[in-house]
Amino acid sequence: MTPNSVWIGFVMLGITIVSHIFLVSLVLGLAIMAPILEYLSYRSQALADVARNALKYLAVSELAAGVWATWFTVALAGFWPQLTFIATDVLFVPLAIGITGVLIGIPFMAMYWYTWGTVSKRIHMIIGAVMAIGALLVPIGFNMIFSFLDDPVGMNRALKGNALAVFQNPIYPDFTLHRISAAISMAAMVFAGVYAIKAYRSGSESHKEASKFGLYLGMPALLVATATGVIYAFLLDKYSPYMASAVLGPLSITSVSTYVRAYPGFVAFMGVVTLIWATAIFNALHAKYDMAKAISSALLVASSLVGVPLGEILNDYPRYPYMIIKGTSGLEAQAFINKWMYIPPSFAYAAMVVGTILMGVFTYMIYLVFSQKLPGERPAASAVSDRKREA
Repeated sequence: MTPNSVWIGFVMLGITIVSHIFLVSLVLGLAIMAPILEYLSYRSQALADVARNALKYLAVSELAAGVWATWFTVALAGFWPQLTFIATDVLFVPLAIGITGVLIGIPFMAMYWYTWGTVSKRIHMIIGAVMAIGALLVPIGFNMIFSFLDDPVGMNRALKGNALAVFQNPIYPDFTLHRISAAISMAAMVFAGVYAIKAYRSGSESHKEASKFGLYLGMPALLVATATGVIYAFLLDKYSPYMASAVLGPLSITSVSTYVRAYPGFVAFMGVVTLIWATAIFNALHAKYDMAKAISSALLVASSLVGVPLGEILNDYPRYPYMIIKGTSGLEAQAFINKWMYIPPSFAYAAMVVGTILMGVFTYMIYLVFSQKLPGERPAASAVSDRKREA
């Protein structure tokens, strides 16, 4: 394998990881939101249709995430067999936790949908809670892989039979909480922004209530994500100075020479986070659903959708030419790639372009599902009229 081929394989893996994590974050956020919305709908009838639609959004997002999970698995197993070995051997326990989350989340998502209105409220809420727990187990397990790549704690002990040694990774707890809170924040802020735009167009009380719910859930989650992100930067400085230097640049306490200088990207990421905060606060304080709030909401949706993938790029690409970072240096990516598989540059570049375009198409399709009327969805006013006639 030539260095160029290694870089191509590295970027191809990166595109699938970023795309998958973006969609999985949306799934996680919606899996948490749907049961909460259902509970609130029992107190506020205005949220009844919104709660059911949140589950529709979840199903579409899960479908897209599953497609990218397949791409990611093929790219990892085909081009990076040594890295696959580490994931399935050294990180067996956290990987098993993540897979268990998938095995719980998907069936209970189907049960949650098909039992809506056919079982008691309590039973249905329990099903939704189990679905949410399954969604949470996915990042709890799989985030160990990314923590391990920044600081391979416990690798030798795991190879000798101590499978739990990897859980002593000092980066893992904060990074996992950061990813979970960021996922909830992204989904909730997109939800808040889209429904604020809907409220501006329709004046519907249910849309206004949905937008407020998104902000009430998204802003605390964003606060946690921001705080844990700051802590994560300090942890990288202490335990993975190479990554800290590559991402934080002059802000890094430990200065290390790096191949990739991602500081401009970090500045852009901070700008996106600032925009999320600014538009969320404006929407929370601005009571009227007018043009100003619609513009702010559009910016909130756009910045929230950009934040997670941009943060993931900063968390992955700056490690090149290494795959696993060890302090101020690392294990080179070339040692982990499949030496028997040659990737023609023209094919690889075409795959990158196609992957990027498909990610854009998936994102646009998800936005359409969020912003357009879904099959079976009725305007709030007509739903209220129907209930009055039934009464």
